[in-house]
Amino acid sequence: MKYYLVALVLLCAACAKPTQWQAVPTSATLAVAHFVHPENDWELMAGVLPDEPSVISPESMDAIDEQLLSALTKAPGRVVMNQAMVRQCEEIVTASKERQRFESVEYWKEVGKCMNADYLLVPFVTRWQERDGGEWGVTRPASLTVDLYLIATASGELRRYHFEEEQKGLAENLLQGRRFVKRKGRWVTPLEIAAEAIEEGTKALGL
Repeated sequence: MKYYLVALVLLCAACAKPTQWQAVPTSATLAVAHFVHPENDWELMAGVLPDEPSVISPESMDAIDEQLLSALTKAPGRVVMNQAMVRQCEEIVTASKERQRFESVEYWKEVGKCMNADYLLVPFVTRWQERDGGEWGVTRPASLTVDLYLIATASGELRRYHFEEEQKGLAENLLQGRRFVKRKGRWVTPLEIAAEAIEEGTKALGL
């Protein structure tokens, strides 16, 4: 049985991976927005909101913002403009709009131009479900849906990384391959899942 499980994990590690974009040069300046938790479909860049809205504490929002900023500043020599700096341009662009509602993609492209950065990364979290229980047993598992959008401010090129997961039981969890090994069979929190999504997403986007 032991060898069967190892073989299954190795097999699933080779499963289809998300699109890998061309690497962004570390010399390029990068601005990163705060995580957006939209309440309306028109705020999204793509897709629709889940039927059941999520409640995310301010502490959790701050934590995933910090996770993302930390992941982006690991590359030696990369200049990263943080979320507080981006908020200033959000206020400028919002003030210039005649209507409260706007086309989300165009709005964020305008924010990117205001930042005068080569790239703007805009993260969205549309589902956040806390774990009910502990590491070794739950009545409700954690779940998370995250989208990362990378905008090239000069060309307007838009890259998207989509991640969604509701952690499953042992048999289904094995099918996640690397994630199962990394988690050591534990039931994790949405914050831990977010860290994995950010690691995978920034790599897929070429960051």
